[in-house]
Amino acid sequence: MKAEEHCNESAEKTSKQTAFCKPCKRQWAKCGTDPAKNGPKSFHGGANTSEALTQSQDGCLTASLTSEPRVKDFGQLNPDEKMKMLETTRQAKVLVLTMVYRDGTTQLDPEQKLTLPVCGLLVLMKSDLSCGTPEDSLGPNDSLVYLKLEHTPAWAQQQTHPSPELFTRDMLLQVLTGSQLVVCYKAKDLLRSVLQVYRRELNWKRVAGCHIQDPQVSAWLLDPTDPSSCFQDLLNKHCRRPHTTPALGAQKVSQIISGLCWLYRLNMKLCSQLQSQGLWKLYSDMELNMIPVLAAMESHRIHVDKEALKKTSDLLGTKMKQLEKEAHQAAGQIFLVTSSTQLRTVLFEKLRLHERCENKKLPKTINKQQQSTSEAALLLLQDLHPLPKIILEYRQVHKIKSTFVDGILSCMMCKNYISSTWHQTSAVTGRISAKHPNFQALPRQPLQITKKQYVQGKEEEVVTVHPRAMFIPHEGWTFLAADFCQVELRLLAHLSSDPELLRIFTSPQADVFTMLASQWKGVREDEVTSEDREHAKRIVYSVVYGAGRERLSGILGVSTEQARLFQDSFLQTYRDVQAFIQRTIQQSHKQGYVLSIMGRRRNLPNINSPDWSIRMQAERQAVNFVVQGSAADLCKMAMIRIFNLVSSSSSLSARLIAQLHDELLYEVEDSHLEQFAALVKSTMESLQRIDHLGVHLKVPLKVAVSSGKSWGSMSELNIPLTFPSP
Repeated sequence: MKAEEHCNESAEKTSKQTAFCKPCKRQWAKCGTDPAKNGPKSFHGGANTSEALTQSQDGCLTASLTSEPRVKDFGQLNPDEKMKMLETTRQAKVLVLTMVYRDGTTQLDPEQKLTLPVCGLLVLMKSDLSCGTPEDSLGPNDSLVYLKLEHTPAWAQQQTHPSPELFTRDMLLQVLTGSQLVVCYKAKDLLRSVLQVYRRELNWKRVAGCHIQDPQVSAWLLDPTDPSSCFQDLLNKHCRRPHTTPALGAQKVSQIISGLCWLYRLNMKLCSQLQSQGLWKLYSDMELNMIPVLAAMESHRIHVDKEALKKTSDLLGTKMKQLEKEAHQAAGQIFLVTSSTQLRTVLFEKLRLHERCENKKLPKTINKQQQSTSEAALLLLQDLHPLPKIILEYRQVHKIKSTFVDGILSCMMCKNYISSTWHQTSAVTGRISAKHPNFQALPRQPLQITKKQYVQGKEEEVVTVHPRAMFIPHEGWTFLAADFCQVELRLLAHLSSDPELLRIFTSPQADVFTMLASQWKGVREDEVTSEDREHAKRIVYSVVYGAGRERLSGILGVSTEQARLFQDSFLQTYRDVQAFIQRTIQQSHKQGYVLSIMGRRRNLPNINSPDWSIRMQAERQAVNFVVQGSAADLCKMAMIRIFNLVSSSSSLSARLIAQLHDELLYEVEDSHLEQFAALVKSTMESLQRIDHLGVHLKVPLKVAVSSGKSWGSMSELNIPLTFPSP
């Protein structure tokens, strides 16, 4: 069938499927079309209305690909031809991959939506790397194969032996787990899609050993401050290749094939740069191994108590209305509490609270230098009038409702589970980040909500709201959290070699921040107040994170001058910390970059800027990166080691479902809980020494392990000193 005929036929099918998703079939239109009518489904679980609208585009590109003489359609080969293709794949020296999406784009296209249904995988197999060919052309021994990535349910499969899908799955496994070099832009998305397509047939452990080189990751590692947003940006930046105009039909196929050739050459160039800059070991030992870890995380489903979320949303909505009324009463007028402009008018023009601030410098907006209504400003004003405290509470409730409760509900749609998207290349420090939803932003502590009672004589009811409590494990499973304790502070002690800090961490039973406050204040530990302890904690983290004195004053609720005195006296107590800061800044001025303990690199283009404020910001970034980047290294290495231990175990089945900077959250079978908890704690604490990366910390790492039947009700586990191996 010609490409044009295939497009017309596909478009006709699309119109029929779109018409099917009418109000009489509302449930299927919302959650997925009727399987009895629509046959094979993509990994998104059925063709919904938006997917149906893209099927004609998918059909056009698929038809163009499979009608291209240079491309073999794996699904159309006979069994003998498929066996030959499997052997060709085994013999290939390099495999270069890109996914084809159902909207007619690929991973190499400039604009990518967040989640696109996948219809296939195009594989370039290079067998001869010595022959000279143009940069955008196939070599004489290169071959191309197209694999359809759609799963046909058992009831819809034809009774043929062997099953075509088994061949496709075997081909995929050969592509992904073979010994040859495999290159894919956004490799994590590929692995996740494969796991979702073959969710029932393919356990995540089967792809745990995948080692796919990803130019997106290598380019980010070379310059994390300037990551490219798409493949074409990478080509333009590193190969001086201008953006190409998207084409259709046969021209589109030629663009894709050319893109695969460029992808291979780009990867070789970036790998060479990684080696010359001393980043290859970090790339091959850590970042490439993170790709299957994150793909498996995204493929795991986290169950959510949807009804409890809805009730919580209603409760928070009621509380917001109550606080809004209280704000109007306190202000003596009606105003929009979410408007900074209107709030500023009430606070500073009507109530004139800034005139009542003694020895407190209120922050101002950066652009217009107006009185700020930020959290820091409201904290300074909260003892002068009831309104600032009401606004602070309103904002807290509003954020929990909109971001964490309603935000999670919007991610769930008609499901009772969610799965976050984890980004490996979004943070300069090397930390991974989460979106849709952002697990890392979920508050650790519950919120107390007071429900007003309108029946005379009845006391107000206090309700605890905890978004984390809405996340629940599967039946027969338990959540287990493993948290590096004070990891940044321990790294600061190691990096600075400060004797007082080192002494704190060699005392196993000590309360770290109480000892800090005791040393800083020059008092006995039993004389340290809770306020002293909190101040010590905030000050040390202000040093680690590079927070300025104004920021610290807002956090502590003191004047900027007092915050300066706190910081100065703290650094006088821990003189080697100050020496480490100065040493790091001097090195960054000289080199133009800084390194983490495992060799992660951050370039600092503004470190020698003539602008004082820009230069100071770069100096804070230098110190912050060395500590936070090192913490990110440790946490990633922990994720990889535990992932490898579980994937190589025939008995363990624990799943990593979230990473919260220094904390890992697993879902563990009840019968394996104690064994796995001991394994996790031992593995994470053993990272004090990583010989092959040259890491030998001067302080021990401490890991706290807790478990629970919801994420919001975790209790600490006491791990025995001896434990069985997996």
